[in-house]
Amino acid sequence: MSQNVMITGAGKAVGLGFNLVLRYLEAGSISKCYRTDLIDYGMAKAALNMATMNLYNTFRNDRSVNIFCVHPGWIRTDGKADNPAPLSSYEAAEILRELFEKKRNDFDSHRFITNLNEDYPF
Repeated sequence: MSQNVMITGAGKAVGLGFNLVLRYLEAGSISKCYRTDLIDYGMAKAALNMATMNLYNTFRNDRSVNIFCVHPGWIRTDGKADNPAPLSSYEAAEILRELFEKKRNDFDSHRFITNLNEDYPF
């Protein structure tokens, strides 16, 4: 199914955003991909919580937009072979893409989750 996807921070080839774009392109499931630096990655948890909930509340009744915040897990985003993180950005991107597909029509569950679709306490 063709869809529009907005991915933040897709400028670094070893980064998660760039690899999410790759995974969506490989799956042939996007018609448009928007690259933006909407969220500051140094954002405090409280600010991220507020931003996510503000977006969620804005689009609460719009079933064409689904807002949730995902902790991606420990990922090698620096491209270094000796990095001990268990997942490359490319591997993590596929886990997240599959999660997003599962969550596409889930507008009622928890808004803060891990890459394994478990509640993430804020």
